[in-house]
Order: sequence, then structure tokens, then C-alpha cells
Amino acid sequence: MLSPEFWDSADLQEEMRRQFDVCGSCRLCLNFCPAFPKLFDFIDEHDGEAHSLTNNETQEVNDHCYLCQLCFLRCPYVPPHEWEIDIPNVLRRGKAIKAKHEGVSLKTRLVGDIEYVGPLGHRTAPVTNWINNNSIVRFAMEKVIGVDRRAILPKFHAQTFEQWYKGYNSDCSGENGRVVLFYTCLVNYNAPEIGKALIKVLKRNGIQVVCSEQKDCGMPYVDMGNLDHAMRNMSYNIEHLYQWVKEGYQVIVPEPTCGMMIKKEYPRLIGTREAAVVAENTFDISEFLLNLDKKNKLDKNFVWSPASISYHMPCHLRHQQMGNKTLELLRLLPASEIHFVDRGCSGHDGTWGIKTENFDLSMKVGRRLFNDIDEFQDECIVTDCSLAGLQITQGTGRETIHPIQLIMKAYDL
Repeated sequence: MLSPEFWDSADLQEEMRRQFDVCGSCRLCLNFCPAFPKLFDFIDEHDGEAHSLTNNETQEVNDHCYLCQLCFLRCPYVPPHEWEIDIPNVLRRGKAIKAKHEGVSLKTRLVGDIEYVGPLGHRTAPVTNWINNNSIVRFAMEKVIGVDRRAILPKFHAQTFEQWYKGYNSDCSGENGRVVLFYTCLVNYNAPEIGKALIKVLKRNGIQVVCSEQKDCGMPYVDMGNLDHAMRNMSYNIEHLYQWVKEGYQVIVPEPTCGMMIKKEYPRLIGTREAAVVAENTFDISEFLLNLDKKNKLDKNFVWSPASISYHMPCHLRHQQMGNKTLELLRLLPASEIHFVDRGCSGHDGTWGIKTENFDLSMKVGRRLFNDIDEFQDECIVTDCSLAGLQITQGTGRETIHPIQLIMKAYDL
């Protein structure tokens, strides 16, 4: 849990400047995201003295951070190094303290409060989808709530994944294992086809699937600085997932951000034994299928595969530090030429990239990724993150597919 010192603004500013001073001397992360060029420009304006940064300057750096976590993976000075550099953590703390003092704006909540936006979009799906594709309405949305009119927005569905699952015959003996699915808000409201594919693939492989009571993983609220709300959701999810894990179930997550939250952030922010146990028993869906393969329990009777695949590995999947499991899984498909497009972040990052003030920056972040995909011209573009998929579509004009959907097609289910 968080200590009282966590909310001390003066302590935060001191810690920011301490860490920024190390960053200014290193600069390995210059090209990772817009926050670092902004930081280094400010430091240079102060003749290399990070300790002279103003509060407004540190806030501007924070505003350009979208918590992709790539800098943490690259930094040679992260814990347990004695310097304990953790830029995502200190900037996340900055977002929380700002929200605690100033509140979260209505504009931010209208865009990022998934517990409000998700159910509303689902209940009004035909109207909402029409609105999101109407140029006149989008112009008004840009002026009122700051969503860039050019940004492709997620589609809503009249039937959620949760509703579909309750009516689906998912009976399975479970001879190869039992899992509890943390299906995520994104799958539930915007991409139920991913959840459906996951259920069918696991059933094909003799895996019994149940769905737990769950709330949003907390990341949207971390992004907007509403850490209290995020931690309430985390505690709720831990409580319910832990009951299944105690019974021998493993937790499966189809979206990388939610998997990262459960594996990495729940133990750090909640800090209980239960949070640690849940994290240790949580797996990305590609990771889980590869574990099956290692036990010779994965059905590899694939009847189709695309001639060529471009694969993008999302940032929050990288941050889980488990290797490139999806690439390994895709290589099990017969006769597919696979290009790993290792070009960093797509630039979407939750709601950050769709905001008017960030849209052009977000497209700049993803430009190298888009260019390589355009160059390869592969038959199929695969990514584990639905929002990264939208960003790739935004930058290339081509649709993407989640790896579990591709595996379902390979089985001809």
C-alpha cells in the first residue's frame, strides 16, 4: 500500500529531479517517447542542471509520458541498482498527486472512464458507432472533449463478450488444465471476437475456462491520475481471482496492458501475499499456449496459415519480460513467412494518442512501425494489443488481427 510520503509534492519534485539528473547524463532513452526529448531540452536550457528544472517543466515532461514502460526495460539503473531509477513510477506518482490536488477534469473522464464509457457505448452501440464515424459530430467532439477528429475510435458492440459467454456452451472436461479468464474491458465492450476466439481455441485444446467477477484492471485510472479508484479495482480483482487460483486455476489475459497490470503493478501497489500469488499464476494467452506446447499438449493440427505475417509486439507485453512468446507461437504455423517488426511503440497508449494535443505526436512515434509494415506488405498483420492494432490501421490503412484469432482461423473453428 502507499505510504503518506507518496503524496508529498515536495518530496516528489526532489525525487523527480534526482532521477532526471541521471537521465540527463545518460540519454539512452532519447528516441523512446516525446517525454525524453522534452526533458533533455529543458535540462540543456538549464546548462545541464536537472536540479534547476521548474515545477511547470517537470509537469510538461509528465504530460508527454504515456507510461509505455520501454524506458524501464532499457535503463541500466533500475532497481536493484543503488540509484533506483524508475521513471514510469515517479511520473505515475506525479499524475496521481496532480489529480489529488486539482481533480480529474470532466473532459478526461468523458474520454477515459471506461466504467462509464464502456456500458454507455454498449447500450447505445449503433448510435455511438455512427457518431464516431460522422465527420460533423467528430468536429464537435474535438472542440468539446478534445478527441482528435482524425483518430479511429474503438467500435462498440450491442452484445458484450460477457453476455455471449453466458449463452455459450463452454463445457469441457479440462483434461489439459483449468483457467480463469480475465477478459478485460476492451474485449468485453470493443473486441468480443477476441474473447470468443480464445474460448474456442482453449476448448479445442482441452482447457476448461471460467470467467471471474472482475472490474477494469485499473490502468485507465492510473493514466488519469485517479490512483485511489485504480487501487480499489485492483483489490477487487485480486480478491476474486485469488479464490480461483487457490482452487488450482491459472489466470489468462488476452490484452497486454491488463496482463502487465496484474503481473507487475498489482504486487507493487497493493503489496499483499494474495496479489503476489495471483501475479505468479497469470499468463498472457500466447505464453499459456506455448506452455501447453512444451508439455506436448498443444494441438498443432493447423489446416491453414497466411503466406506471410507482420508481427508487432506491444510495449506492455515487452514489460512482462517473458520473451517474445507470440512470435514463437506464430512460428508453429506451417508455411508462414514471419517478419518481426521490431520498431518500438505504436504510439496509441490508451487515450493519450487520440487527444487533439497528442495525435500528431502519436503518429510520429509510430511512423517507423508503419513504414516497415508498408514495406513488407505481408498478407496478415498481427498484434496482441487491440489499441495498437487501431493505431497501425490509422498509420497504414490496413486491418490487424489478434494472435488468438489467427490461431482460431488456423484450426478452421
